[in-house]
Amino acid sequence: MFLFCFALLVDFFLDQATDPINEEDRWDCIQGFYELVNQESDGPQVALRLLAHKIQSPQEKESLQALTVLEACMNNCGKRFHAEAAKFRFLNELIKILTPKYFGAWSPQKVKDRVTEVLYGWTLWLKDEPKIQEAYSMLKKQGIVEKDPKLPDKVVMAPLPQRHSESVFDQEDKSKLLSRLLKSARPEDLETANRLIKNTVREEQEKAEKVSKRESTLKEVESSAKQLRELLERHRDSGTSLQHRDDLKAVYERCDRLRPSLFRLASDTVDDDGALAQILAANDELTLAVNAYKEPLIHRLPSSPPRQTAAPIRSFLLKIFSHITAVKKCNTAQHCLCLKSSVVVFFWRPAGQLEPITLYDRDGIRVSLHFARDCPPGHPGVAVVVMSAVNTSALHVKGLTFQAAVPKSMLVKLQPASGTDLPPYNPLLPPPAISQVLLLANPHSCSVRLRYKLTLTHGEQRLDETGDVSRFPDWSSLIGLRAAK
Repeated sequence: MFLFCFALLVDFFLDQATDPINEEDRWDCIQGFYELVNQESDGPQVALRLLAHKIQSPQEKESLQALTVLEACMNNCGKRFHAEAAKFRFLNELIKILTPKYFGAWSPQKVKDRVTEVLYGWTLWLKDEPKIQEAYSMLKKQGIVEKDPKLPDKVVMAPLPQRHSESVFDQEDKSKLLSRLLKSARPEDLETANRLIKNTVREEQEKAEKVSKRESTLKEVESSAKQLRELLERHRDSGTSLQHRDDLKAVYERCDRLRPSLFRLASDTVDDDGALAQILAANDELTLAVNAYKEPLIHRLPSSPPRQTAAPIRSFLLKIFSHITAVKKCNTAQHCLCLKSSVVVFFWRPAGQLEPITLYDRDGIRVSLHFARDCPPGHPGVAVVVMSAVNTSALHVKGLTFQAAVPKSMLVKLQPASGTDLPPYNPLLPPPAISQVLLLANPHSCSVRLRYKLTLTHGEQRLDETGDVSRFPDWSSLIGLRAAK
């Protein structure tokens, strides 16, 4: 009777989560679904049987929503669910959607693309499941999948879940319940207590395994990104071609394969702010290294110093921020100069000793300044600051622009931002972010003061935020971090 009620509840939540009339993802029902799955020993089998039927639906929206539920379960239901999903019994149901012999002839292309992304993502994430590797390899050999898909890093995202930092053993209500059950003389209470203890131990074991996996992956990311950076710098210094070197290509491909693993780690680490910050920083470093391989160096900074001018601050900065172009001779002692914009290429590594400065933190939008440990090549007197905007709300952010100004004794140069729009948050992926590099010169080592203006549209609400930042780290400490390297 209990199992019958369980099946009815699971079916109800899945029907609600995949209803084609849903205007957006029903995360209340998705969470209810995977929480129920976690409560029963045969939850994964029941859930995957129902999911297979929904994913094969002729209605595109129902099928896509079912795939979202599947990914949510993969992120929240642990190894038992992974092991069940990695069996041919379920994998064959996904393969049918791609195979012309079964449903491939009429399945919507969006659904087939999403199924391909799911299977490919699992080959990277669940490398210890040979049946997944075998199934995906078969699809490629038969020509059903012609090339590996590009895994999306932005999808429709759900509200940020509430975070908990305490151990499951420290939960007071659970401890009281366990104590009461153990004191009971009723056999069913003792059976429930035994089950609660087993679940608690299993949760602690899974938590320890996640920490171990996270640390191992972060070490691999750090090592691979560092190796790619060093190879790029070595080949660029020697003037050799980048794209046709086998050693570079092998390291680049390893870095590119690590990115989905970081996405999975981030979705598993929403309860640990410190670990999540490490993962996001590692993802930024890996992305910069991968992009530096893909995109050839746009501009090399001039090695010889430019001609002296009458304005000392501009003379100091022109090496970094521009080429000198003589426009017109104003008089015998002075020339008018104009700045021609250039793109400065460097590898971002955060200065761990310096705390970020938060500029804005409301309604799920957080904008902050982060300090780099490295400086532009050949210019140790220039500070590198990165503006980071993160969206953890359930609404879109559009048209985000950031402007900055400093006193006349300094100069700030803003590089192009990585984007202007942020989709809503999704617990399956790291929070979407926009970053923008600021190059700051301060030849007189004055206390840094920065005025900024932040403009964006959050949902339907327009925001214009201005402010002053005067709590910058001491300038000598910023430069000292670089000199001490």
